[in-house]
Amino acid sequence: MKQDWKAVGSYGTIGLEVVLSILLGLFIGRWLDGKLGTDPLMSVLWFFFGLGAAGKAVHRAWKEMQAEAAREEREQGNPAPMFDDRRARQDDRAPEDDRRAASGSVALDPDERQPAKEHDER
Repeated sequence: MKQDWKAVGSYGTIGLEVVLSILLGLFIGRWLDGKLGTDPLMSVLWFFFGLGAAGKAVHRAWKEMQAEAAREEREQGNPAPMFDDRRARQDDRAPEDDRRAASGSVALDPDERQPAKEHDER
């Protein structure tokens, strides 16, 4: 449980870091524009520096998340998924398939949710 809260605190600051990087770049650029009289050149330039710093922060956090996930998988193994997406997708398709089968356009095998094989009657 403690580890979960540590992750929330660690990764929850990414948004704050992104916003502060961009704003700091913009404010430095505006300050330089005021000192040098180059309005808006330095503001735009330093805004993009802030964007670069924000991108670097996101990339760093992403790499840390991947390393943490790999470490946890090595230590704890690969747990069973909490939600089986394949089954949910199959259940979502079932009513549509049933409607098509009821209309006579496709006969379905109820166990496999695939069209039943046609038998030749000779």
